[in-house]
Amino acid sequence: MLVVSLAAVASASAQTPAPASPHPGLVRVHADTPESRAQWDRRLADMIKVGVLKVREQRAASPDAPRDQWLGQLHKGVPVVGADVWRRVEGGVLTAAEGTIYERIVVNPVPKLTRAEARLAVAALVPGSPGPSRPPELVVLPTAAGGYVLAYRARTFTGAELVVHYLDASTGAVVLSEAATGAPPPVAR
Repeated sequence: MLVVSLAAVASASAQTPAPASPHPGLVRVHADTPESRAQWDRRLADMIKVGVLKVREQRAASPDAPRDQWLGQLHKGVPVVGADVWRRVEGGVLTAAEGTIYERIVVNPVPKLTRAEARLAVAALVPGSPGPSRPPELVVLPTAAGGYVLAYRARTFTGAELVVHYLDASTGAVVLSEAATGAPPPVAR
């Protein structure tokens, strides 16, 4: 069992992402030509088949209508923050796709911290708060340095704002804390 110093976690400084350049593993999905649609159709289908992408949501007005799908990326079963793709399929053919995925993810998907330990660490960040309303979620967080960190993501309400915290799943240290704004997903420093 990993022992987390709640005082160290509570005093850890929060960081705001400010990447100077895109993450080296970031791949932008944009299928706007017949060639790119054919290439992305094969690539996305292969990624779904091997479990790297998972359909999170799907909508179609009728069986004959175009089908919109929202896909999330997984690394060995763990969601990757900021890796989302939308695609439209008509008659079994990809007609549009856009989003982002990450390549070259090298991170052990097994946390050293338990979910309960992560919950206590997050609760210590906001004294007087009951802690996160939902259990912390294990995620892979891309870093501005070009790597990845296995982290627990938890949301807390400080009384004035909703804050999203990312704690390193090995050490409990705060990797990133930021106000929840509905903006694009963060990249940790």
